[in-house]
Amino acid sequence: MSWHDFIFSNQPKYRIRRHLTCWLLWWVYIIFTVFITSPSVPNPPRRGYIPVFIQYQPGLNELGLFSYSSLVLLKSFLLVSFHVLFCYAVIYVLLPAFQQKKNYWKFISGILLVCTLMVPVGYFLYKIVYPFIDDLFSLHLAQPDRQILWKGVDASLIDAIKVTLVAVAITLLKRWWVKQKEKEQLEKERINAEVQLLKAQIHPAFLFSTLNNITSEARLASPKAPEMLIKLSDLLSYMLYECDAPKVKLEKEIMMMREYIALEKIRQGERLELTFKINGNLNGQMISPLLLLPFIDNSFAHCNNKTMEHAWVNLDITVDDNHLSMKLINGMLAGIHSDTAHDEESLANVKKRLELLYPGRHDLKINAEQELLMVHLNLKLEEPTPGGHATIESSKTALSYAGV
Repeated sequence: MSWHDFIFSNQPKYRIRRHLTCWLLWWVYIIFTVFITSPSVPNPPRRGYIPVFIQYQPGLNELGLFSYSSLVLLKSFLLVSFHVLFCYAVIYVLLPAFQQKKNYWKFISGILLVCTLMVPVGYFLYKIVYPFIDDLFSLHLAQPDRQILWKGVDASLIDAIKVTLVAVAITLLKRWWVKQKEKEQLEKERINAEVQLLKAQIHPAFLFSTLNNITSEARLASPKAPEMLIKLSDLLSYMLYECDAPKVKLEKEIMMMREYIALEKIRQGERLELTFKINGNLNGQMISPLLLLPFIDNSFAHCNNKTMEHAWVNLDITVDDNHLSMKLINGMLAGIHSDTAHDEESLANVKKRLELLYPGRHDLKINAEQELLMVHLNLKLEEPTPGGHATIESSKTALSYAGV
């Protein structure tokens, strides 16, 4: 049984244990504060073999330790029973009714009514019930009515208010904590649903663009078409079977980028000059899937313009522990995009994902010059997972195999 279940679970077994523990602790408190450390008569019995901390209790010498302990347990149990009734009447009847209707006068009237009822209850205990119990143990302690009334008010009403205030504070604190957790869970679910929607929007745009490219090559009976289909099948496998997870290994994401870049390289041929470098070690860092692809896709969108005689893209990714820095520079036609408005619109999807998934953990800058577009992204990744390790050399080897 975890402490969280013990405190917050509403299952009957946890609630019963939780309430029993609290009331047992309160019972011990009542025993020592009301029946042991507060003597009932002014004249203590003669010192003898009895321990010091209980030798001043009334009738202890006459009854013996066992009988006196039984007497105290019985009296304290009756008193705590009325505390339980008072407490539960407040936190399970009056407090929920107040929280639902927000009627302060009814709530205050209910509290005053319950408190008023506790006064005769306490007097009844000390005037009738406790003397009857004393008679059963052959112990006779005469006390004035004024002293009985005060003890009844103190032990029943005041102590009941004490434990009820603590119970109400704990109840309200627990409800606030549960509400906060529910809000956090709802916010996580909302963000997850929105991220899934944004991620799903990437697939159609990417697929239609790639299929159009392959269709164009196939119509020309180009030998590139079969190889492009193979690359596309690898990308589809990654998107369908691995991108459902909220995080994937950075190595897999880079391998997917390699396949996509290789696909574009096949289509563009010698017209496209491409540089792809990775610096640092890949030690199992985790990243949101398909997060970097829109930036690369946007760069290739500039290179697709057939009026450009020479297209080029320079991609540099540096990984330092759990920090990723991506510098993406590509050429574009002069005078077409003199500002970043077009690219801001094209990258709105991924910018929204960054805000949802990496709030306060990313820095994105997009700058456009006369014939140049620069994207600089700094990202704090998830902590590396144990066992995942890929060096710079292994990443370079994979990229070389892709023909990039």
